[in-house]
Amino acid sequence: MPQKKRLIYRLKDYLNEHYPFTVRKLAVHTRLGCPHRDGRHGEGGCVYCYNPGFSTIDEATGSVREQIQSGIQRSRKRGFAGKFIVYFQSETNTYGEVEQLHEWWGTIEDFPEDIVGLAIGTRPDCISEDILDHLGDLANRYMVWLELGLQSVHDQTLELINRGHDYQCFQQTVELIRYFPKILICGHIILGLPGESIDEMRYTIHEINRMNLEGVKIHHLQVVWHTALAEWYAEGSVKVFTANEYVALLCELLPELSADVVVHRLVGDIRDDLLIAPRWEQPKTQVIQRVEKLMEEKGVWQGSRV
Repeated sequence: MPQKKRLIYRLKDYLNEHYPFTVRKLAVHTRLGCPHRDGRHGEGGCVYCYNPGFSTIDEATGSVREQIQSGIQRSRKRGFAGKFIVYFQSETNTYGEVEQLHEWWGTIEDFPEDIVGLAIGTRPDCISEDILDHLGDLANRYMVWLELGLQSVHDQTLELINRGHDYQCFQQTVELIRYFPKILICGHIILGLPGESIDEMRYTIHEINRMNLEGVKIHHLQVVWHTALAEWYAEGSVKVFTANEYVALLCELLPELSADVVVHRLVGDIRDDLLIAPRWEQPKTQVIQRVEKLMEEKGVWQGSRV
């Protein structure tokens, strides 16, 4: 029997392995928008997406530099003495003029005592070699994560949710990024998308392993106001997980995720005033604790069935 590993390889574990100090993310926002909503790559956007529900963008003011400065200052006043990964969080953060993107990302070099890395949330159909050239250079001096929305590896699902790209697009983008080996890739996936079986979700996990992604963010399907998914839910055509169902599902799937994949997230976050369903009684921290407890009881851990 293989030696037992940690239950889940969390981002905090990965950062602790690489730095002798505490590191946390500092979110900034550029309001670049999304090419799948403005007609450039498609229209309507993903059926589940209402961006204010997924980020703190409404609270962000000022330039990128000002957001970084104020974020550092707030953390210092609260007693945080560690360092930061600047996280370009909301919308599609490679959807802009390359020169402007370079300027924004390069701002981190003006804070050498505070910043150790960069994380950029984007779509796989918004990556170019010009973008990767610059990020590849930064990755020689900083930890750089590219967070790519995938959601599912099944094209029928991607079409149903109006994702605007297919799985091949994601794979080709991963292959392009691999020419810059210091850039780390985190794929975002959603469990419980309409029509997907547990076996189909399991296959998505297996594909994360096959592509050797360095990280994954796992979300559970959430219904948000002002979305097409909200209309489907009102019609009764969409089912969401109870907390018990989601805990059980993660305990089935995490053992099939490679132990080397860094888990950036296990439970999705939505602003409470915009969330329709599911509305669990327990906060996500307690849900995660339940996952870990059940995994211990079952004698499984991340990668134990790979």
